[in-house]
Amino acid sequence: MSLVAGGGSVPLSDRAGGPDLARGLALLGIALANTVGWLHGSTWTVLLKQQDATVLDRVVDVLLALTIDNRGFPLFAMLFGYGIGILHRRSRERGESAGRFILRMLRRHVVLLAIGLAHAILLFSGDIIVAYAMVGMLCAVLVTRHRAVMPVVAIAALPALGVWGWADGTIGLFGGDGYASAAAPDYVTALRLRTEQAGADVATVLIDDIGLLSPMAIGVIAARLRMLEEVVANRDLLVPIARWGLGIGLLGAVPLAAVLALDPAHRVLDAVLLLGSIGVVHQYTGLIGALGFAAALALLAERVRRQTQSADGTVAPHDAAGHASGGAALRRDAADGGSAPRVVVAAVRGIEALGAVSLSAYVGQSLVAHALFPPYTLDLGARLGSAGAAALMVATWLVMILLAQALRRRGRRGPLEVVLRRLAGSSTSRSPRTDRSPRTLRSLGSPRSSPSARSSRFSPSARSSRPGARP
Repeated sequence: MSLVAGGGSVPLSDRAGGPDLARGLALLGIALANTVGWLHGSTWTVLLKQQDATVLDRVVDVLLALTIDNRGFPLFAMLFGYGIGILHRRSRERGESAGRFILRMLRRHVVLLAIGLAHAILLFSGDIIVAYAMVGMLCAVLVTRHRAVMPVVAIAALPALGVWGWADGTIGLFGGDGYASAAAPDYVTALRLRTEQAGADVATVLIDDIGLLSPMAIGVIAARLRMLEEVVANRDLLVPIARWGLGIGLLGAVPLAAVLALDPAHRVLDAVLLLGSIGVVHQYTGLIGALGFAAALALLAERVRRQTQSADGTVAPHDAAGHASGGAALRRDAADGGSAPRVVVAAVRGIEALGAVSLSAYVGQSLVAHALFPPYTLDLGARLGSAGAAALMVATWLVMILLAQALRRRGRRGPLEVVLRRLAGSSTSRSPRTDRSPRTLRSLGSPRSSPSARSSRFSPSARSSRPGARP
C-alpha cells in the first residue's frame, strides 16, 4: 500500500497530497475504532461499545459514533479503489493489455493477502488487509470492463453494506461482551484462536465483505476524474461534495449515537427492526460522509500545497494544470478564508507523510495495541474503557507521524511498503505519453466519467464470533 493499491508506485515527491492526508486521518479512525476489538469484559451495546461505560467513556463513544464509526472504513476502501483506478489509468497510458494488468494486480494482491494473514494471525483478528486484498482483486478485474460497470457495482454492493449497519444497530441485543482472542490468557491460545478465525475469514471474505466493493468502485470512478489529484480542475465538484457529504454524514450518525447515549442497555429501544434500520442509516450516511471527508481533505491539502509553493517559488510536479491556474487558485483560497495557519500546514504535512506509509503504520498500531491490551501483556483491555484506550491510540498515532516524517525527510518508504514493492513489483516505468492536462466532467460513457453522486467489516453472523471494528 500505502493502504491503497499502487500507492507506492510513484516517487514520494510526486504524490498528490489529498489521498495521503485522507489516508493518514483514516489511520487514526481505524486505531480508535479498533479499540472495541481489544476491550473485553463488558456487555456490548450498539456499535460494539460497552454498556456500562463511565461518563467520560460514553462521551468518547458518542464522538466516535458521530465521526469515526462506519465513516473511516469506507474512506479507506474508497482510497484503495482510487489507487486501483490510478494503476489502471497508467496501464492504459502505457498501452498494456487488460490481461497483463490483471496478472500484475493478482501478484500485488497475493502479496497483500500474505501480509494481511500474517497480521491477522500474529497480532489482530480484526485485520482489514485480507478483505482489501481479495475484494480489491475483484475490483481490479472489474475495472478493466466497460466503464459503466463501476457505477453498477457501486450500487449493487450497497445491500451488503447495509447488512453491516443492521448488525451495528442490533448487536447489543444478543449479549456479547468481547472477543475470545482479546481475552485469551496467553499468546499461544490467542494465536490458535486467531489462526482459526483467519482461515474462516479467507473462506468467506467474498461473501461477508463484498460490501467493500461499493466504496472501492466509488474510488475508481473518482480516479477516472483525477478528482483528488487535479483539485483545481475539479474544485466545482469537490466543494459541494465536501459540504453535503460531511453534513449528511454527521446528521445520519445522530440517531444511533442517541441510542448509545440515552439507552445503551436497550431498556426502551429493544425492537430489532427499529435498531437495525437506524444502523443501516448510520452505515449508508457514513459512505456519503466518507466521500465528503475525501473531498474536503483534498481541498485542504491543495490549499497547503499552494501556500507552500507560493512561499518557496516552486511547483509540484504532479499538477502542471495547477501551475497554470495557481494565481487564481491562491486568490480563491484567500477569498475562502486566507492562508492556513502554520500549525495547520505542519499538521497536514505530517499526516500526509503518515498516509504515505499507511500499511506499515496500520500494522504498527496493532503492534502497540498488542503490547498494551491483552491479558498476557499489560491487560489494559480489561481495565480501561473507551476514553483511556482512545488516549493511548491517539498518542500512538502522533508518534507515528513523527516517525513517518523522519522517513520522508530521508526519502524512504515504510518497511512494509518496501516489502510490497519488492515482492509484488512496481509500476514505476513510464511511457512517453504523460498527459497531465486538467480533466473536465463528462458523461459516464466518456473517458473521464463523473460519479453520480471495523477496522471490522463483518456480517451479522460473524459479529458474534470474531473481533475487529469498522472505523
